[in-house]
Amino acid sequence: MLYISYQGIYDGDNWQYANTPNQLGKALGAGFSCMIDVWKVGDKFYLGSQQPLTEVTAKYLQGNRWWLNARNTEMQSWLPTQNSKLYPNWFYFTTPTPPPPSVTASNGKTIVPGTVPINNNSVVFLPEIDDQSLMSTVNLKCYGICSTNLLLIRRMRQEGRLWWQ
Repeated sequence: MLYISYQGIYDGDNWQYANTPNQLGKALGAGFSCMIDVWKVGDKFYLGSQQPLTEVTAKYLQGNRWWLNARNTEMQSWLPTQNSKLYPNWFYFTTPTPPPPSVTASNGKTIVPGTVPINNNSVVFLPEIDDQSLMSTVNLKCYGICSTNLLLIRRMRQEGRLWWQ
């Protein structure tokens, strides 16, 4: 099971630092991959949830531990022209709200908002929106989980459904 931190948040805390290099570094250091919101404006690249905020380099965005959510059309047009070994995991939602039932990432994995994977190649995206207890994640059989509560999910999956009793 691949654990993907949503915007660098993996412990349900530090939302004010979401999508910042420091928070993303903490998530990577904790052993998680990261789903990040990326923008391209002219020749520059940015991180930012609702708008481009923190400038980064194209080299910063390279690597298989990043899951790049291309937030604007310029980024969506640029990524397919790049070497897939450098940018192996990218996707975008065609409509920001509500997200579509699923999208297919560049690596062939299906990103599915909610708690029910489509198949073993699915990445369940933000299950905490539909299931605040995250109990639905304990027995999931899918490729990965993208969440803001990965420490809890990982512990629940390792120790079983009743670890807190």
